[in-house]
Amino acid sequence: MSTVVLGGGLAGLTAAYALERDGHGVTVLEAQEAPGGACRSFAEDGFTFDLTGHLLHVAREETRQLLEELGLWEELEIHERRAAVVIGGRATPYPVQINTWGLSDEVRRDCLLGFVRAWCQHGEEAAPADFRRWVLGRFGEGLARHFFFPYNEKLYRVRPEELSLDWVGRYVPKPALEEVIDGALGLHRNRVGYNALFRYPRRGGIALLPDAIAGRLRCLEPGNRAGVVDTDARVVETENGRRFSWERLIATIPLPALVDRLRPKPPAEVLEARRALRWVSVLNVALGLEGLAPTDQHWLYFPDPQLPFYRVGFPSNHGDLAPPDCHTVSIEVSMDPGAGDPQAMAEAAERALEAAGYLDRSRILVRRTAILDPAYVVFDHARSGALAIIRRELAGRGVLLAGRWAQWVYSAMEDAMLDGLAAARQIIGAEGA
Repeated sequence: MSTVVLGGGLAGLTAAYALERDGHGVTVLEAQEAPGGACRSFAEDGFTFDLTGHLLHVAREETRQLLEELGLWEELEIHERRAAVVIGGRATPYPVQINTWGLSDEVRRDCLLGFVRAWCQHGEEAAPADFRRWVLGRFGEGLARHFFFPYNEKLYRVRPEELSLDWVGRYVPKPALEEVIDGALGLHRNRVGYNALFRYPRRGGIALLPDAIAGRLRCLEPGNRAGVVDTDARVVETENGRRFSWERLIATIPLPALVDRLRPKPPAEVLEARRALRWVSVLNVALGLEGLAPTDQHWLYFPDPQLPFYRVGFPSNHGDLAPPDCHTVSIEVSMDPGAGDPQAMAEAAERALEAAGYLDRSRILVRRTAILDPAYVVFDHARSGALAIIRRELAGRGVLLAGRWAQWVYSAMEDAMLDGLAAARQIIGAEGA
């Protein structure tokens, strides 16, 4: 039985690998000439750049087994996270809610006092309706005003009350009162958060992962972007005129693009749900510079609304990505899809980072800019209902969804690989039933 996989990112590649390993016929259609999706790397003049920050967090034994099977486990070096939040020009370790000790006295007092007041009132609103109320009830007014509200407004480009709570889960550490007090005094020592430890290739960039999987496949068709997905004829027609028949279809491409390509055309309810999906794009400015990095941090968060970027990474601090006595910088700017002048935005971001003391533009040797679209799902209050409608339609058409963009979620690289394995198991199990 033949399977077509739409998208050659980590989820699609892993699904294809598991299917081929089990003896199933499969074809992966990837729009780009290289596999990996957003998990790609580019080399130029001795520098290696990833498309924004891509770090591997391994929490499941199944993931480790897969990486060992692919010969990758020993190629991934483990790192203890060094990340900071910069507020008012002062950096303090991430997560800020248990590390306010590095901030100014005034900001630290605001954060501590607000948290204590919220802690004393905890339980008055058992089920907050939105992210704004959740933050105020959980962290208090100070942390909300100095970090949570401006940072997430900058990243998601919506007001905090427009966000639901579907995404917070493991991604927003929720400390106890004792941890916050210790953090204000510089006494907190425990690792916190899903990304406290991460793995990254010893050599080269994150493309090591998709390249290793793609190298095991016989079925990869790069440069083939799906144009029409006909679920009645069970055929995918690519934009370059090729046709691929399928008995099973795994989609990993962004959900809005998938709905747009469906034939027969979906019902009005599904099209309305598709229009309700919201996301942001990210402008990534990757720089290669001579000299040592201005900080030993792996990345920095910038909630200040006056700064155009929300996060800045120094990837050469955790990977062999630059020539001797050089370093790399990765600037991330959130933007509305299709809006803005990327060149002007990149210029403004560089200037702002230089003014903040983390960049010397006179030492730039290599510059690359890229736009990730989509980059982040906006978890607004319409998302859940719209997603249910679209998923029901796709399930009725026999389409399996895997990965961050097809499932329209916020997830990590490990999740993408596990999604691919799960989709493959579903097909293998159905055929063996």
